Amino acid sequence: MTLSVSGFGGTRAIGRVLEDWFEFLGGRPGEVVYVDGGSGPGTVRALCGLVRAGVIDRLQLLNPNSWENDFHRCYIQEHDSGALARRPYIVFVKPDVLPRRRGHGHWLSRDMAVLDDPGVFAVTMTHLVDPPSGRRDGYDVHDFASLNFSLMKRSSFHEAVHSRIGAFIDGGFRGEYPAGIDCQEKYRRALIEWAWRDHCRERGLVTLARPESHDWMIFHINKSGRKLLSLRRRMHAGEDVERHFNRPKGLYRPQPRGLSRLGRAIEGVVRSLRGKQRGA
Repeated sequence: MTLSVSGFGGTRAIGRVLEDWFEFLGGRPGEVVYVDGGSGPGTVRALCGLVRAGVIDRLQLLNPNSWENDFHRCYIQEHDSGALARRPYIVFVKPDVLPRRRGHGHWLSRDMAVLDDPGVFAVTMTHLVDPPSGRRDGYDVHDFASLNFSLMKRSSFHEAVHSRIGAFIDGGFRGEYPAGIDCQEKYRRALIEWAWRDHCRERGLVTLARPESHDWMIFHINKSGRKLLSLRRRMHAGEDVERHFNRPKGLYRPQPRGLSRLGRAIEGVVRSLRGKQRGA
């Protein structure tokens, strides 16, 4: 199995996040691929250090001055993280996504077995763009797979992207954006996920997601560095996690505490007073 990661920045926390994923998977996977989208020298040093330490097997770096180094073209790095994989199964994750489980010791072998069903494209997370369409054997049913966490066969990855955006890939991503991809222009950067979704809809495939609980959670943090590590400590302590279970498009944001709570309360009072003054 290959753990495929694509990201940008996040020097301080990368090693810790990868260790969490190794623990979640039940051990270091057979291959770890990391594709960086043109980060600065601090992140490059950290990533190279992880290669030397044997944490990352295959590292792809991008010249920060490259035309690919663009927020709206991150789909290139996301594609490459799968294209570089050499193992028969791929687990896609992002460096700002944190897993946590207690028990579920055989989850990976069970999910791999589920993928032998020709009607199942991937096993993914619950924080997707839409609520589930149903339930099947303990999983929620969707037609969308998230790069924040998805397990799929490598053959399924290649079939999906080449069936939907093959000409764009073959042209080095320099041609016109694939006309068949149905999404709003501002979300075009999620091309790989849209290609997966459209492939599922065209072929009548589903994706499955295990519902979250105190014993199983995969939270998108959308922070990096010290802030991510701070939120990780709170997540592992079980702070305010229930409210975030299975929320479409959800981010883990526990209730503020201490001085942060006081500061937000004061800010709320000030805003209220300003609103009353404007209305007077």
